[in-house]
Amino acid sequence: MAANIETLIDCSPFFRILKDGSIDRMVGTEFVPSCHDSTTGVTSKDVIIDPNTNLSARIFLPPNPSKSKLPILIYFHGGAFLLESPFAPAYHKYINDLVSSCHVIAVSVDYRLAPEFPLPTAYNDSLDAIKWVLKCEDEWLAEHGNYEKVFLAGDSAGGNIAHYLAMRSTGTEIEGVILFHPWFGGSELVSNNELWKTKWLTDKLWKYACPDTNGVDDPRINPTAKDAPSLSGLNCKRLMVCVAENDGLREWQKAYYEEVKKSGWGGKVNFYETKEEEHCFHILRPGCEKGKELMDLVVSFFAN
Repeated sequence: MAANIETLIDCSPFFRILKDGSIDRMVGTEFVPSCHDSTTGVTSKDVIIDPNTNLSARIFLPPNPSKSKLPILIYFHGGAFLLESPFAPAYHKYINDLVSSCHVIAVSVDYRLAPEFPLPTAYNDSLDAIKWVLKCEDEWLAEHGNYEKVFLAGDSAGGNIAHYLAMRSTGTEIEGVILFHPWFGGSELVSNNELWKTKWLTDKLWKYACPDTNGVDDPRINPTAKDAPSLSGLNCKRLMVCVAENDGLREWQKAYYEEVKKSGWGGKVNFYETKEEEHCFHILRPGCEKGKELMDLVVSFFAN
């Protein structure tokens, strides 16, 4: 039993990494069934993308979908590549609220988690999910989706995934990408020497999720690293980088934004910082006032 195995890294109340290499997940394992939400009017359903790997997703349709086609949002949940899913209570509620507010059709991807499926599995699953969406094989997407308005978004590790995919050929030019508090890191502390604890934790968790890495200057976790591809290669028209003032990852997120600005990329990038808030506060406390302000910003991004 996990209780009898010595803890190597304690990230309570979220998870513990044990000395035998296993993980004790404390959140994100509950399953909320797909449903019609009577409060928002959003309807959701679950689909299998690849029966060979059991890659799946939850699709959310807003109330009273108009005769005109809706923007398509492909969303990647956070959790350090180690926990959570689209079916967990926090993410089911957040995407439900986002779809209701923004009037988009959303595909929330259930990529496989480390350590059982180490990276790059999550990246590969997420790319397969985009390709599946673009094939237009689902009836909701075929009837209601606007394939000229495809968006990517994700929080924390999911924001990392969204960036990773925006740097690759996905079969279409992405209309916009939203990175909520993306999990980026690096060997340097950027400008704040008090970030040593965050740097230490990122180093440990990244190597745990991605055993074949060469460290935190791997371009997958540090897109501003010396050997990382130029951010001028972003395959999207618009980008919004959202950070929280008290997030230990903020300095790396801000460095990413600054690098995008000077890269020569031809799109439009915006930066939004929520004051006095922590990492992914809007997922943990979606009804809070600053969470509502962030949602209003997302609504504007889709309406642009």
